[in-house]
Amino acid sequence: MIILIAISFTVAILRELTIFNILIRSTTNIHKEMARRIVRAKVVFFDSNPIGRILTRFSKDMAVLDLIVPSTSVLVSYGIFRTISVTVALCIINYWLLIPLLFVLIYFIYVMKRASQAMVEAQRLDSIVRGPIHSLFAMVV
Repeated sequence: MIILIAISFTVAILRELTIFNILIRSTTNIHKEMARRIVRAKVVFFDSNPIGRILTRFSKDMAVLDLIVPSTSVLVSYGIFRTISVTVALCIINYWLLIPLLFVLIYFIYVMKRASQAMVEAQRLDSIVRGPIHSLFAMVV
């Protein structure tokens, strides 16, 4: 029993280390690509977009990638694997549960499509609201 607990603990630690390693590499690559594109942008881009909006977008994207995505991805991986294992166990016990499971899956996809539109709009509004604050900060510095 203790050996199974140790194996489970080791696998969980390895999974989290793998996720964090992948996320650190991807964050670094995204930051390099964002910086490269900003440096190589044409002057028209800076004329049409205030510096505050550019700074807000850059800092917000990096903050999300550095702070929110790692912890969320670990929780999501736990949730996905737990959901799959419970679903398989229930369907083995009673195969008639596949029928309501299909309806729940269809409803879940519908809700996710509707919610993604609202999330994109909320992010856009957040970027617009924070823009003047970063413009003022950039001018003061």
